[in-house]
Amino acid sequence: MAECNYYSFYALAKIHDPELLYEAFRQQIAPGHANEIEIEVFEYGDKHWNRLTRSGGLDQNIPEQILATLAQNFGAQDTGSWYYDSNIEGWFCSYRPLSSKHFVLLVKSSDSKKLIEEEYLQFLFHFYCHQLQMLQGTYRDALTGLYNRRAFNEKILQLLERSSSHKRRAINFSPTVFVMLDIDRFKSVNDSLGHLFGDEVLLLLAQQMSDSFRENDLLFRYGGEEFAMVLMDITIEQAQQSLERFREKIASHNFPNVEQVTISIGFTEFDKGLSMDELIGQADSALYYCKTTTRNAVHSYNELFEKGLIPEVKPPKSPSIEIF
Repeated sequence: MAECNYYSFYALAKIHDPELLYEAFRQQIAPGHANEIEIEVFEYGDKHWNRLTRSGGLDQNIPEQILATLAQNFGAQDTGSWYYDSNIEGWFCSYRPLSSKHFVLLVKSSDSKKLIEEEYLQFLFHFYCHQLQMLQGTYRDALTGLYNRRAFNEKILQLLERSSSHKRRAINFSPTVFVMLDIDRFKSVNDSLGHLFGDEVLLLLAQQMSDSFRENDLLFRYGGEEFAMVLMDITIEQAQQSLERFREKIASHNFPNVEQVTISIGFTEFDKGLSMDELIGQADSALYYCKTTTRNAVHSYNELFEKGLIPEVKPPKSPSIEIF
């Protein structure tokens, strides 16, 4: 197995858009013969391999021959490698994002007369890695690696509005829960230990988020010690359970030099009939209730509103215009 020089390939795992990856390689590797190119992405997490579907979901139905190749050639020690398998007749390239997960991309051609040039394939990997590295600086938070505020604004608007240009995409998952979370008493960490230790807490929390939620969930650093998430295809009950498990995981995690870190979480149903301000306002209202009561808890806006514990979040009033 030859060592892969393109370690920046890990950025492809962070794009959260496998369909874009598939289409880009299919069209560029063999223009006019895209149907003869097969692209697959495999993810290793929780001690087993899954296939990443075009819509961003996970599929455990992997052919035995490919599964054996993955298990044999891409172990825990692999940080990035390039490999051609003559039995499968495909090119493998492995990469790791900034998490415990491990990804392998497989490129195959179904037409032996139109063999893929390996140098050209490597060039495309390098080219797209370079492009994605540039995107990292635009849409990724420099400290945590999560989506930044700019990406948040664009992606939330896309999910709420879903214009005709987005409907053409074969996206089979949909946003169902919007979450905002905040680190409890984070200012005291910065004040007592310094900002370097505060930054370490932010980084470790972000890594825990990446490891705890699914690849098709969207994770953002909203600002400062506040984070946001969009959870896909999940019921309110499942979301509550998932967020509770994450809260408990953070509370029991060993953060170096900090005795304990806890988080407060507020969430709401992702209603596409809401404006962005209303969606954020609902989750933020539940988060604020948590911060002003017990902290270290998970609260649902809809449940708190039904119980009369918080006021209804209403759409912002349009500014009045006086005509002289």
